[in-house]
Amino acid sequence: MEYVSLGVIKDSFGLDGTMKIFSTTSNQKQRYKEGSKVFLYNPQTHERTELNVVKFRQNGPFDFLKVNEFNTPEEIKLIKGYEIHAIKDEISLEKGMYFYSDLKGCQVVDKDNHLLGTVKEVEEFPAQLTLRVSRTGNKDFFVPFVKQFIKSVDIKNKRILIEIIKGLL
Repeated sequence: MEYVSLGVIKDSFGLDGTMKIFSTTSNQKQRYKEGSKVFLYNPQTHERTELNVVKFRQNGPFDFLKVNEFNTPEEIKLIKGYEIHAIKDEISLEKGMYFYSDLKGCQVVDKDNHLLGTVKEVEEFPAQLTLRVSRTGNKDFFVPFVKQFIKSVDIKNKRILIEIIKGLL
């Protein structure tokens, strides 16, 4: 089974065991529906524990999630830095939307099919998502994930075609 990260637990919020999560996902209302299941992921041990969603709200880059399994701020403090995951197959994406995990590892090529590097990370900046592309023997470069730069994405073949402008590389 494959999982996708929805965010990282940053702290507790309030007195009822609500988690303050730095979000790394979109469409949170669907993913955190009351009664749905998500998973607590421990990055050290790689263990996952099923959680049952009670309520959710969003404020800026943070999701506030209450689950049945945690009821005090002290319990949440013990899991700071853990991630919230969902089962990837159960999440449907709209056309033109991608999981960050699917973009990582894609080869980045130009219009002449020259290999420029490999997507190392997907980073969120206030203006847009950005791909961090690593290159052998050179510094990483960044490509804004917008139509101006991204010409095609082929997840199946792990290739992303980009438009190069002066100063990008």
